[in-house]
Amino acid sequence: MRELSAKYGYSDITQFLVEYVSVHPEVDHQVDEEQRIFGKENDDFVLDAHLGFHFVPDSIRICLICDLEEAARRILDDSGRTTETATNIKDSIVSSQKRRDTMHENFMSLYQVDIDDHSNFDLVLDTTSLSSDEVFERASAFIDLQRT
Repeated sequence: MRELSAKYGYSDITQFLVEYVSVHPEVDHQVDEEQRIFGKENDDFVLDAHLGFHFVPDSIRICLICDLEEAARRILDDSGRTTETATNIKDSIVSSQKRRDTMHENFMSLYQVDIDDHSNFDLVLDTTSLSSDEVFERASAFIDLQRT
């Protein structure tokens, strides 16, 4: 989706989702179909996607959650993110919530799928107080348990 936002001339992912994707559902359909096909044709991969659990159902579905303020801080601290225009914590929180609300609404409308329904997942992991290494360790341990 981030690649498409740049392709369509948007420098901010939230603005792209709110202004363009919400009125052009074919964008969501394109991304989601690519996920579905990739899932059918491949094994042993990690898919970072809000609807991955829905379009690749034969998978280990892990939902990573995080406190909104911590998520906003992480976004601001990530110098590699080029599709976020927020420059302070308040704007990052507002943008993150707006993006989440828009995706929730779009996915409910298009697919009747609630991305906030944790029953869609095999594991829900709160990453708020975890390092990236700790998240990796816990997710990997869970995956290993599922494979045995």
